[in-house]
Amino acid sequence: MGTAESIRQVAGILVGHMGGGHMGLRPIAVVSATSGTTDQLIGLGEKAVTGDEWHGVLEGLVARHAGIIDELGMELDLSHFWEDIERLVAGTSMIGELSLSARDRLIGFGERISSEILAAYLNSMDIHGVMAEALDAYNLIFCDNNFSEGNVDFAKSYAAISERLGGLLANGVIPVITGFVAQAENGHYITLGRGGSDYSGAIVAAALDASELQIWTDVDGILSTDPRLVPEAKVLEQLSFNEAGELAYFGAKVLHPKTIKPAIEKNIPVRILNTFNVDAVGTLITNEATESLKSVTYKKNISIINICSAGMLLAHGFLARIFEVFEKHGISVDVVSTSEVSVSLTVDGNAGEELLNELGKFATITVQEGMAIVCLVGEGIRSNTRVLGDLFSAIAEHDVSMVSQGASKRNITFLVKAEEAPEVVKKTFNTFFK
Repeated sequence: MGTAESIRQVAGILVGHMGGGHMGLRPIAVVSATSGTTDQLIGLGEKAVTGDEWHGVLEGLVARHAGIIDELGMELDLSHFWEDIERLVAGTSMIGELSLSARDRLIGFGERISSEILAAYLNSMDIHGVMAEALDAYNLIFCDNNFSEGNVDFAKSYAAISERLGGLLANGVIPVITGFVAQAENGHYITLGRGGSDYSGAIVAAALDASELQIWTDVDGILSTDPRLVPEAKVLEQLSFNEAGELAYFGAKVLHPKTIKPAIEKNIPVRILNTFNVDAVGTLITNEATESLKSVTYKKNISIINICSAGMLLAHGFLARIFEVFEKHGISVDVVSTSEVSVSLTVDGNAGEELLNELGKFATITVQEGMAIVCLVGEGIRSNTRVLGDLFSAIAEHDVSMVSQGASKRNITFLVKAEEAPEVVKKTFNTFFK
């Protein structure tokens, strides 16, 4: 949705699904903001809080969207959005504070504006049978008050989506829905966090038992590794839901783990496609699994927390006590390894002094920062007796800090120093995929 040309491309994809080889399909569009808009809206809020001049940023946003509309050859009045943004940012500037609720409302304008533009363009195409209507997900998806990453009330959201979209689809209208935004319990706008627009699409697909969820992005699909490290990386034509979840969780950039959760629960196939290369096959994600290695991925900025206590030996509830501390501080754990008297686990970023101090009340704590998780993924990986030997022969020159395989039938996870991760990924790829 970044330029007029990409909006034309999106419109063409939607229209294409209504005829030809897709006869009978009723597409629904869930859109993100135009490229860079969310970051600019965040910048607006930050400048307002610090008292910096922000009018120029807003004027730039207005001009860029006006340029897109003009290039699309249509007229569309977005002044009500710009006026709302100006009032919100002016109020923020006066009080010098931007609450989480106000921030979510501010950054959600990007999706609301882009849905209006795409719907208007579809209607301006003057193609028989093509009608579109912009819909604000504020009226469709409902969450708690956990601003910046709302927790969805699926039952209420599914009911609202089914009720609102059923009539539109029956009448051949293409709903163009704002991604990323929803309605909080207190009636304010709320956002769904990282990958929010894809997540919105999955929620809508699940609510309507869609035949397929298509995520159109700027790559040809999910690859066997990061192509910036290994140019020979290939698109994976098929993955299981579980494999895709592992890849997403451990560093693959195309999907966020929660994005496909509603589709998994409703067994809806997910296809990753390239907006700018519509002929590419893409990656299909289903519940079908084939026993083969699929990909090696990695995630940097990881810390290992080593928790050691003689009191752990033969003690009941020691692990529960540890995880109670992590739950209290709202910190998620990626990988866990245990011995008789110690537990090693990983977290994103730095652990935080408060967490470490609380753990230190009942155990000795050491921390290794600047680490990376490397993950080899594929169904049936545990049944292949050669994988572990070949893997550690390939990376024998590197210091491996943790290894985890037993928790999953489809991955081997280990940690190395972050600066060594690119080389480790290359060696792993060359061993199993070249």
